[in-house]
Amino acid sequence: MHPQQQAENWLSQHGIHNSILTPLAGYTNAVFLVESTSSPNRSIIRIANHELAAGLCPLAQHPKQVIRLHQDAVDLGLAPELLGFDDQIGIMWLAYAGQQRHLQTTDFAEIRNLLERLHTSHLHWRSPDQTDLDVASLQLLQRLASSSHVQVSSTAEKLLKMAAERGYAQYALKPVHSDLNPGNWLHDGTRWWLIDWDYARLMVAEWDYASLIVEHGWDKDKAQLLAPQIPLPDLAWFCAAFALLSWDWHVQRGTDQVAKKQATTAYWLNLSNKLDSVLALTNTT
Repeated sequence: MHPQQQAENWLSQHGIHNSILTPLAGYTNAVFLVESTSSPNRSIIRIANHELAAGLCPLAQHPKQVIRLHQDAVDLGLAPELLGFDDQIGIMWLAYAGQQRHLQTTDFAEIRNLLERLHTSHLHWRSPDQTDLDVASLQLLQRLASSSHVQVSSTAEKLLKMAAERGYAQYALKPVHSDLNPGNWLHDGTRWWLIDWDYARLMVAEWDYASLIVEHGWDKDKAQLLAPQIPLPDLAWFCAAFALLSWDWHVQRGTDQVAKKQATTAYWLNLSNKLDSVLALTNTT
């Protein structure tokens, strides 16, 4: 059955008839804006895509987990209300939470407050197929160090060496969203909301800031304005690590973003290296 027809049937079963469904951007699942004469007048419905390869659509593989993650975020006041769901086939019906809007530096204080609420929540998030927690994405980097793509593997090795020297494996675990791209921020005219909690997990808090910075294409000046509490050498390392994972993702899929992702990785890696050199020089004088 076509996702739109599936959504219409499901909504009808829940008392929402003759609604107008408008497709919205959804990379791993079908997403529709629902407009209806009944209450609520506007809402959102997500339908899992069961045709994607394993790991690409968590709502299809682990619907109960994804729905629980979202509900935890609702309880923290970070995500739009969950109006209904089907945790067998993967359907989420959500309250309307506004539209995408570019984050401005004037939003940074609110963004830090939202992330701090998440990172200090003590939620014990763990995915069903997760065995060892990857504190600072070091396990992923170790896999990339064995990549057949020479530049990717050498970059991963450099990052792993720096991580060992800085002790990132011992950093405290925090609940993180981990996918803070521009499409996952909604503004209702009053405040920001976060959506797509499918990849939420336990990692280091720095990972969320790196995700946000890299996905929005910000430089070090904006990065420091957003996260002044994180030393710039560390922030640069986490941005480089996140950018490398994104670069490899595009390499594997042969997209037209490979060169851009490689340049972003190089920018943050070079900055981290440079700051390390300055720090070492300062300590010896």
